[in-house]
Amino acid sequence: MTESPTLDRILVLNVKAFTGRRQFMERQLAEFGLSAEFVTDWDIEELTPEILSLTFGTDGLTPGQQSCALKHVEALHRIAAAGNRQALVLEDDAVFSPHFRLGITRALQQSERFPGHKVIYIGSGGNFFTPKSQRRPGQYLYPGHRGRFADSYIIDSATAQIRLNWIAENRIAQPIDNQFETIDKALGIQMLWLEEPVVEQGSKNGLFRSALESDPPPWLKGWLFRWEKLKRKYIYQLWR
Repeated sequence: MTESPTLDRILVLNVKAFTGRRQFMERQLAEFGLSAEFVTDWDIEELTPEILSLTFGTDGLTPGQQSCALKHVEALHRIAAAGNRQALVLEDDAVFSPHFRLGITRALQQSERFPGHKVIYIGSGGNFFTPKSQRRPGQYLYPGHRGRFADSYIIDSATAQIRLNWIAENRIAQPIDNQFETIDKALGIQMLWLEEPVVEQGSKNGLFRSALESDPPPWLKGWLFRWEKLKRKYIYQLWR
């Protein structure tokens, strides 16, 4: 019997001062018998004019957005340098479902059905879901028409490297979620969605305050998130 594929590594992007988020992530990972490498480089106070000029092609991003983007770039560098076949990148507000490990296993098992460069989004970023009419029994990965948010994705070293090459040549000009989508469309990187997703973003569902944008009260943010999820996951599916 063929062994199930496994992750080579897990990287969690974290701000050094966000100790509560780090502890939250460590508890979640421990519940599934997993451990991670925390990427704490490039907090806001570590940004220099030199790194900003080398990496960004606009001054329209906030320091928080620049810091987040550089943490993702650092994760891609580590994955590319190590030659990882399957690496999971998580932002530190990723909230796991009870089926987190099963979802990862399903994603890795079906990854080979999509040869070539790809990124697998295991979260429900933006509450985007594959239309029910397109889903098939036993199939868990589907081509997406756009990127889900960058809170949780699986990527290999070759795909990480061509993203880095694009950034080195063109530089970042958008928030990193949108920039990755632009890069992947330009390079023909497949954007795959896991159904059912096994991660929600805590800064969207009301668990955490966002570090990148102004927030409504947590109760209101959580309510808006749940209403959007209800619409996109269930109501819209009635005619899709």
